[in-house]
Amino acid sequence: MNASALRHRPIYGGLFGMGKYALATLPSVSHGLHSLHYLVIEPGPGIVLSIAGDKLSALASAREVLRATAELARVEAADREQSLGQGELWPPDAFAQPPIRDTVQAQVSRRRREIFDKCGGRCHYCSTPLRLDGKWHIEHAFPKALGGLDEITNLFAACVPCNLSKRDRTALEFVTQTIGGQAV
Repeated sequence: MNASALRHRPIYGGLFGMGKYALATLPSVSHGLHSLHYLVIEPGPGIVLSIAGDKLSALASAREVLRATAELARVEAADREQSLGQGELWPPDAFAQPPIRDTVQAQVSRRRREIFDKCGGRCHYCSTPLRLDGKWHIEHAFPKALGGLDEITNLFAACVPCNLSKRDRTALEFVTQTIGGQAV
């Protein structure tokens, strides 16, 4: 179909609204004779609602399509509202506040627990008490950067300030260079 062959004018009123749809005519040849087909179209997206041999039939079938589409949209909206709302199962105010949950303690790995127990729950360097589920670091006495291993004999519990100030020194270097928490 060629765009220049299709002539159309807007349809106003009723189900057709305010010019959203148009009545178009399309000249054609049928059984060796010239004929004219009537179409009800939505010009923007180019949707054809109906095609017929006369205007009244084209308009009547387009009305049926629009009624069916409107009914389908209404049913889908009702289904969507029912599935999203859940109004029948729970009252709307049940979800006004988020549920209050008990604080769940985080799982502590076996290795972290072993190191904590090995150090008696205290920082290896300054003896600050540590909490098993608190913020503390697993410290390498002989740093990994210098070839230290990830074995339990080389690992200690350290508070965050001690671990960060130790950097890549060995535990012996750190202890000898620090007296009472003051760098020498």
